[in-house]
Amino acid sequence: MSRVKTYDVLVLGGGTAGTAAAKAAHDAGARVALFNDGELGGLCILRGCMPTKTLLHSAQIVHYARHHGAAGIGPADLAVDFAAIMANKDAKVARFQAAKIASVETGGYEVIDARARFTGPDEVEAGGVRYRFTEGAVIATGSVQRRPELPGLDSVRVMTSDDLMRLERAPESLVVLGSGPVGLEFAQFFARLGTEVEIVTRRPILADLDPLISAEMTAAMREQPSLRLHDDARALRVSSVDGGVELLCEHRGAQFRVSGDHLVLATGRIANLRDLGLDAAGVTHDAEHIACDASMRTSNPRVFVAGDATGDRLLLHIANQEGRAAGLGAAGRPVPNAVDDRLHLEVIFFDPPVATVGLNEATARAAGHDVVTAVARLAETGRAITMDVRHGIMKLVADRPTGRILGAQLLAPRADDIVHVLAAIIALGGSAEQMVAMPWYHPTLTEVLLSLARSIEAARSRS
Repeated sequence: MSRVKTYDVLVLGGGTAGTAAAKAAHDAGARVALFNDGELGGLCILRGCMPTKTLLHSAQIVHYARHHGAAGIGPADLAVDFAAIMANKDAKVARFQAAKIASVETGGYEVIDARARFTGPDEVEAGGVRYRFTEGAVIATGSVQRRPELPGLDSVRVMTSDDLMRLERAPESLVVLGSGPVGLEFAQFFARLGTEVEIVTRRPILADLDPLISAEMTAAMREQPSLRLHDDARALRVSSVDGGVELLCEHRGAQFRVSGDHLVLATGRIANLRDLGLDAAGVTHDAEHIACDASMRTSNPRVFVAGDATGDRLLLHIANQEGRAAGLGAAGRPVPNAVDDRLHLEVIFFDPPVATVGLNEATARAAGHDVVTAVARLAETGRAITMDVRHGIMKLVADRPTGRILGAQLLAPRADDIVHVLAAIIALGGSAEQMVAMPWYHPTLTEVLLSLARSIEAARSRS
């Protein structure tokens, strides 16, 4: 092994969090080395956010042509070239990746193509070379697919989201195990292109969200062509049958079977902590998480963690915030406003999309707020009626004494964009009274928020 190379800051991982950390540390004056094994770009660009949204856009066009339901316009059965759809996805990924690589190459920090592991509290090894940091280090090694304990899993054809991205033709049928964002989005994409899709999930759909949202989403899913939902069902065993897979399940004591060409694991992701030498670094962790404080500092005060490697809230915008905070901390700089924990902004790009921000009614009450809420069903609101919207709910949660907006849950067309109006209001400490005083353009889906704010104010005036 060669002599030790020394840097101010070492960053392990070249995804969103890692590059944000490296840039923040470099901009703060540190000499930085970033270790990345494999393609540069990160999960979101290469196999996550951007390619899936490209695929969903194609599938949405096909679906609306066939099932739009607009009066006076007949359905159209559009030709589908699956290989061309995937090639379009690949071309756009290449474009996004090129832009990301260009930003990395001009970032001012050194990129080392190797996976690093800690060999001590201030040292790592990568590619047979030892590296030492004088200020700090950042762990941003991303996440990997969670593999459930399921009898027969090792003996069948299993696919992950990465495998689905590489398909050259659409399968005739799929069994999707899990109902998180990845499972829901891929299930809808393939179903809308004609694949028969069975979703099996242990819990009700979106069980962590408001019950109204969960129920409406379930109803919307049950109307999706070529998609069958088996919620509140437990997978017991999987086996190979006729060149495909068969999943034995149980629902309220009764057993049933579903089958398909492939079993798709959509059972979530966990922090990628394999062979990082965390014990040698003095970093407290378990199999899926690294313990850290609000500034992203681990039990080793000179080692920080960010992004999916935390094992918590695996979202790109959070990874950016955490990466910046970790990079500044590792460089020994103060970390102002590290991560805004008030917003809890999340989106599932199903159609209709689900978007949440802040607290829901249950979490607001648990936090000690005297809560007032307002609910609107989109099928009864102006612009949604003109669009023939069948499923949609918007719910606003506020603090009764002050009228301050605490959170919102949206299931609606364009919810992924509309939610940012509420995120800004919450971030700035806005109230329902202020929302009522704002101008809202008519007719829009967003102006439903005005009617919700008026309902909040009316309820407050009666209390």
